[in-house]
Amino acid sequence: KMCGVTQNWESYESTKKASQLNLTPEQQRFPQRYIKLGIFVDHGMYTKYSGNSERITKRVHQMINNINMMCRALNIVTTLSLLEIWSEKDLITVQASAPTTLTLFGAWRETVLLNRTSHDHAQLLTATIFNGNVIGRAPVGGMCDPKRSVAIVRDHNAIVFVVAVTMTHEMGHNLGNHHDEDKCNCNTCIMSKVLSRQPSKYFSECSKDYYQTFLTNHNFQCILNAPLRTDTVSTPVSGNELLEAGEDCDCGSPANPCCDAATCKLRPGAQCGEGLCCDQCRFTSAGTECRAARSECDIAESCAGQSADCPTDDFHRNGQPCLNNHGYCYNGNCPIMFYQCIALFGSNATVGQDGCFDANDIGHKYFHCRKDNEKYIPCAPQDVKCGRLFCTYIYDIDLCRYDDSANGMVAQGTKCADGKVCNSNRQCADVNTAY
Repeated sequence: KMCGVTQNWESYESTKKASQLNLTPEQQRFPQRYIKLGIFVDHGMYTKYSGNSERITKRVHQMINNINMMCRALNIVTTLSLLEIWSEKDLITVQASAPTTLTLFGAWRETVLLNRTSHDHAQLLTATIFNGNVIGRAPVGGMCDPKRSVAIVRDHNAIVFVVAVTMTHEMGHNLGNHHDEDKCNCNTCIMSKVLSRQPSKYFSECSKDYYQTFLTNHNFQCILNAPLRTDTVSTPVSGNELLEAGEDCDCGSPANPCCDAATCKLRPGAQCGEGLCCDQCRFTSAGTECRAARSECDIAESCAGQSADCPTDDFHRNGQPCLNNHGYCYNGNCPIMFYQCIALFGSNATVGQDGCFDANDIGHKYFHCRKDNEKYIPCAPQDVKCGRLFCTYIYDIDLCRYDDSANGMVAQGTKCADGKVCNSNRQCADVNTAY
């Protein structure tokens, strides 16, 4: 059984509070992110479980708990914000062709679903047996995109954990991860191309590096902020590091001095149980920095003194010059090709010569600006620096190195000319109208 993704595979430091002391070094490596999941159960899966919606709901809740456990190594909290069971009929045509079904599901999310509910990433669970022994598929790097922040997963095993690994795998693709190669020294990890008989609950070091590159090149707003308690629909689970409906605090251990583990209610005299602005069960004083600025495009946030939560992550306006006019601010980062080359090829890399980028007007699998209905659209001459990124090393004979994965494209918001940046359509557009 395998994943259907077929591409070639190639911080900020927050103030540490009592509630964060249990973070592993891996979690401290990545900034906190939150993914609100929408799960859709197709009619075939509804029929598979004899129309027992309660059984399906319980199974999905268990899947979400497993996904959340696996994503902790990336410092990601996942919550179930929407569960929809297609009990009467499918709302899209679910086919044996995984690519076709994924395309239809993405289009439905963009045109129908987002008009009626808010979430970050949607997955379709199905009983359909896909061609080629495929059990899941998702676009690489599609997180937060209206059409591409989706995945399809076959409910292929009676064991909840095994299916949850596949769901995490596909969400990993959306977060910029590719399949683990032999050099990753982990043929059973979450991003392995083929699901093993005993899949691991761990991400490989390769996956962590890919995710770190993804965060370096992108700063998608949809996963920056914690959901409200009213945004979650799963049964409250104590110790999942998130406040859900019915909880005053997320206690976890009975030894928590702020929170009663039996009731998930605050102990007498406690103002809070966790949060960046909670210290020893009390609100941190107003003005205490709770989230440092991670770049000159970001804004540091401070506690208000009346809440345990750090204010919403904010940043300077998009288009503000940064890094000595080498770039323009975009969603709190200053994306420039130089740092993207370093992220892809190491500290000795630099941007390739201008002539390298002319290859992007070919309309090839690797050299293009956009993809439309499986057709690669060449870049217009003025847009070639918004397609594939070209890098080189100092004194390197290869002046036009490139990474043929999704991460090898020039990041949105990157400066492509004076007063211009790459927009979401991979056009080199005026910085005043590009966002």
